[in-house]
Amino acid sequence: MTKNFIKIASILALVISFSACEKEIKIDVPMSKQELVVEASINQLSINFNYVILSTTLDYFNPSLSLAAVRGAEVYITEGDIVGTDTVFNIEDRVQFFDYVDTIFPGIYLSGDFRGTAEKPYKLEVFLQDGRSITGTTYIPKPKTIDSVHFWLEPNKVYTNVFFYMNWLDGPEQDNYRLTLKTGYFPILTGWGTGTRFYTFDDSQINNQPRPFLNFAPYKYNDTLHMYLATIGRREFLFWDSFRSAANNGGPFATPVSVKSNVEGAIGSFTGYGLTQRSVIFRED
Repeated sequence: MTKNFIKIASILALVISFSACEKEIKIDVPMSKQELVVEASINQLSINFNYVILSTTLDYFNPSLSLAAVRGAEVYITEGDIVGTDTVFNIEDRVQFFDYVDTIFPGIYLSGDFRGTAEKPYKLEVFLQDGRSITGTTYIPKPKTIDSVHFWLEPNKVYTNVFFYMNWLDGPEQDNYRLTLKTGYFPILTGWGTGTRFYTFDDSQINNQPRPFLNFAPYKYNDTLHMYLATIGRREFLFWDSFRSAANNGGPFATPVSVKSNVEGAIGSFTGYGLTQRSVIFRED
């Protein structure tokens, strides 16, 4: 038994001596292909949510953010009409979006007075200086009406956690939603990216009846909460749902998740929002 123990100990010592040797191993990781990225947003309620953001994907090992923005592109959005089974876009009706805030927010294209119309189709056209182009279509669905918003304090505690729920009527058709929540004292966002929390869901579980949304993450007493409930198309829903899955996937070395873009020539989305907004201050009168 003693001899066996000595043999085992000798083997372990040999293994440890080899594992203690360090050797620098150089791995050549090919640079990822740089692709165009677009986030285009239109709605019927506020001009502050009508914009197009152009950028590129970055090499993970050389993330120079100054190179991400795409500038100097020609960007157009055209409102169309549905005629029977056809969708018609008139080039004379297209509106150009400009990057005149380029020095502060590079890659963001705006039109000062553009406002969408509910239940209308829209076409996005982007022409880059290097000859590449991006195209896509979307539709602004009919917005829902938020019927009521209720909130309550956490039981047995004073002025701490606050929870809320909201209701609206979901119709008989297929409905897809994106809910953005924003805390603070500024009722107008300057872009969806400044939202605090985002939720994407459809009516596969609750359809053609009053629809509640219950908040499980608490807010604080005296918070001001702005709620932006948007109906979106199915392709747009699939994009934002896959985007959420990719964002929660554990980082760049996790198993990849396919983002389901609804544009051609880039990764991203052109989303029409049928938008409704409500605000509430969490305090007792």
